[in-house]
Amino acid sequence: MAAVPQEATPPSWADVNRECLALEMRRIRLLMRRRACWLRQCWREDPLTAHRGAVISDVRADQLLLPANEAAERAFHREDPESRANTAQLASLESELVQRRKVDAGGASALLLIQDHFGLDGFERDVLALCFAVAEDPGVATLCAYLQDDASAVHPTLHLALELFCAPGEVRDDARFALNPAAPLRRFRLLHTAGDGSAATQHVLRIDERVADFIRGIDRVDERVVPLLQVMPNPPITGAQEELVAGLVRWAQAQRLSTWPLLNLTGPVGSGRRAVAAEFASRIGLRLFAIDMRSIPQADRERQEFVALLQREAALSRMAFYADVSDFDAGDRALSGSVKDCIERFTGTMLVAGRERWRFARAALHVEVPRPSAIEQQALWTEALKGVVEADGRIEEIVQQFDLGPEAISQVVQDALSRTRARADSSVLAAGDLWTACRDYSGAQLGSLAERLTPGYSWDDIVLPNDLLQQVRELADQVAARTQVYERWGFGKRLARGRGIAALFCGPSGTGKTMTAEILARHLQLDLYRIDLAGVVSKYIGETEKNLRNIFDAAEQSGAILFFDEADALFGKRTEVRDSHDRYANIEINYLLQRMEDYRGLAVLCTNRRSSLDRAFLRRLRFLIEFPFPDAEHRRRIWQKMFPPAAPLAALDFNKLARLEVSGGNIRNIAVNAAFLAAGAQEAIAERHVLQAARREYAKIDKLPTPAEFGSQNLMVRP
Repeated sequence: MAAVPQEATPPSWADVNRECLALEMRRIRLLMRRRACWLRQCWREDPLTAHRGAVISDVRADQLLLPANEAAERAFHREDPESRANTAQLASLESELVQRRKVDAGGASALLLIQDHFGLDGFERDVLALCFAVAEDPGVATLCAYLQDDASAVHPTLHLALELFCAPGEVRDDARFALNPAAPLRRFRLLHTAGDGSAATQHVLRIDERVADFIRGIDRVDERVVPLLQVMPNPPITGAQEELVAGLVRWAQAQRLSTWPLLNLTGPVGSGRRAVAAEFASRIGLRLFAIDMRSIPQADRERQEFVALLQREAALSRMAFYADVSDFDAGDRALSGSVKDCIERFTGTMLVAGRERWRFARAALHVEVPRPSAIEQQALWTEALKGVVEADGRIEEIVQQFDLGPEAISQVVQDALSRTRARADSSVLAAGDLWTACRDYSGAQLGSLAERLTPGYSWDDIVLPNDLLQQVRELADQVAARTQVYERWGFGKRLARGRGIAALFCGPSGTGKTMTAEILARHLQLDLYRIDLAGVVSKYIGETEKNLRNIFDAAEQSGAILFFDEADALFGKRTEVRDSHDRYANIEINYLLQRMEDYRGLAVLCTNRRSSLDRAFLRRLRFLIEFPFPDAEHRRRIWQKMFPPAAPLAALDFNKLARLEVSGGNIRNIAVNAAFLAAGAQEAIAERHVLQAARREYAKIDKLPTPAEFGSQNLMVRP
């Protein structure tokens, strides 16, 4: 049976590149050989040729005084047998190179890819090839010195390149422009020049190491820009964002411009700007890298060099860049100016992302990225969880609670899987892992703006009147049942805004407001962040609004419970407008009220003075829960719950302790201090320890003890 012929394996790109480089190197050597033949002919006429490095002969001076005899050089190359044979070899080799240069871009050599990406003409490509040959082969460097009649001149010059690549008699003005600073070879840092003040044609030329590696077939990012770049992930997108990317791809394919307009992507935090940018870059065949714009050079010369390197990397490695300016302070003019200058100088594909549109001097295409809807987020979760066990049907609840974009969802799934793998008892992704990963991811955005409270209380720990406790449970039920009411029952279609739940906790200090917030957070499995409004409010116009915006923007993704302490610092009765500060104070209040209505999560406002709150504010609250000062019965129950089961107690009369007219917060302080007093005396916690701690607490809050509370005998004992 005849053997079945095997199909020949097509050569790899690396093989093609090596073969093309070998041909280019042979061509350069042939060109050098032709030049050497002519120079030797000239040198034969000089009797002092052996000493030409030390003395200039009369013959050499006469040659320089006469015009260049280009006709004689052409005649020499036609008549000299060695030169004629060399010319024939060159013609054959260049014909082969022309055939190879007709291959498609996918098979083209690295040198031709550079020529195409940077728009080099034939002479510029030849100059680059000559500089590469010198870096690659020490023999070529020696030949450069020989042809330039200087043993130390091992690097080529523009003059040598003109003599090698331009035939005698050709007009060389255009070729001289190749080393102009604005021309591609120097503009994109493909070559570097060095001179000592001599004519530009005598400046030595060196290829950049990064470019030489690329020609060899080694594609790496320049180490001078690596620290400022980060590879962008490419998470899936869906819905409106998918349509947006498709439109951008059509726009890109229709461009016939040498310099693209900037793409300015705007949208709220978590809308998916990074995912849209990554998908767009991927579809047009570019790798997307994020630039750390805060670390770009501030000095003009260094920044220009950095931009030139970015330009080169973009063209060499088919890269696009993503600049996030969301958190830039417009008041920092130095940084903003440097960032704008960097962005506007860069002529490749640059995607600038921010909350609002930036104004640039060059053309920019503004694209607003929509936040994924709840349905689209469910689709993103489904895609990210493909191949992973269903999270107990809790995707709807997760979407309702956490407002995450494509990149965040992909990251959360990976974090949850890592958490599952680290657990010894199970290898199956549980809904609890996913929920916890969502909390961890979202909480990182808010942690620098507010204090995270770790809930330590449950429903069993709090003592409240029954009707008040019922209100708190109704509040918890509303947060938990949002998915059912808004999504399944359809109320969300009628509530485009105002889905947030805002509650006011008011009452004297220590009556359980913070404790209740902790119980809600623990029950709902949500993070709790305390925001001290007294610290948020600023005397500088615009700063309060900026602080509030940062808090709400960071909290939107997590749906965390925001606990605004000292709410009356900002929510007091709105003042009459007497000056610009009063007018702006009202703007700040209105801004906060609007953000509260739009906030997806639960916002709890805490104040000790309900009477100081404006009625217009109260109308926007869904719950108003007033915590009363505890009566004797509630104080007795608080005392009973305050001592842990492991604490050693002597016979305590809780009915007697309930006579102390203090709030739950004060009772907690008294109980803890009494425990330390007993521990110091190596005794069980007794009534005397409690009363001694109570007297100290009274002194701290400027409250006078009475016989009705302490009894006349105990009242006489000084703390």
